[in-house]
Amino acid sequence: MLLSFDGTLLAQILNFVLFWILLDYVFIGPTRRAIEARQRYIATQQREADELAAQAKGLRVQADDILDEARRTTDEALRAASAQASDQARVIERKAAEEAGAIVALADATVAGERSQAVAKQAPFVEELARTMATRALDGEAVA
Repeated sequence: MLLSFDGTLLAQILNFVLFWILLDYVFIGPTRRAIEARQRYIATQQREADELAAQAKGLRVQADDILDEARRTTDEALRAASAQASDQARVIERKAAEEAGAIVALADATVAGERSQAVAKQAPFVEELARTMATRALDGEAVA
């Protein structure tokens, strides 16, 4: 017979079972626990990373909202400042035109006064010039 069942088979089975228990206790069990602990640690880190990514996304949305509000506020301030500057420019232009008109009117009055003074001062000179010319003209007839 090829296979005989005696005490050595039972001893071999018992040895195998003891070896398996010892192997499980010394190597397989601690390795399994280490792998499971590592998987739990990785899962925890992934959950934390997902939470942080969600927080970062929320913060990005808040930052975008803040930037949009700042842009709107800046645009409104620029529009208001531009309108105010335009109003001030119109006021300055109006005042400058009024001042220029007053200066022109004053210059016209000064010129008119000086002209009338010049005309008044010319009258005696013109009369003397006319007499001198008439005298020369009459003396010239007598000579010719």
